[in-house]
Amino acid sequence: MFLDLPAFFYEGSALLDRFHGFIKGWDIPRMKESLKVNGWALNVEYFSEIMHMMRSEMIYRAIVEDVLCVPKNADTRDTEAVKRICTGFVKLLFPHIKKAQDLDMDDFEKYCLKPALKMRGIILSQLGIMDAQFRGKSMPNITIKESFGRIS
Repeated sequence: MFLDLPAFFYEGSALLDRFHGFIKGWDIPRMKESLKVNGWALNVEYFSEIMHMMRSEMIYRAIVEDVLCVPKNADTRDTEAVKRICTGFVKLLFPHIKKAQDLDMDDFEKYCLKPALKMRGIILSQLGIMDAQFRGKSMPNITIKESFGRIS
């Protein structure tokens, strides 16, 4: 997937290992005329400002930290990537949530954790193709803590 990138991207896998996630283009629906906005719409600059203001609210990251169970020997780049992607999804999809107990764990797993694991997994699989040191490396088993009604 990364062969068409400039050479410095794949001369050393260390740069790509710092990418949190990747979405395959063919997984994104094609743009259709019916998807275009007619009439009133949310201004992108306004939405960006809201997201920027929410960035200072650390509650979303704290919620993700409270909910996730990370293995002790998990690679920090992998876990940090998953946590950051989950935090972004929580902020976008559940902005009303103020504490972990308010979050529906089935929704969190479906819309935040699974996509984050998949996005980071794509990076790892591509790194394995490019660099022998990453071959066979798998994602850490990041789960939802038992205290939230899940089995880790």
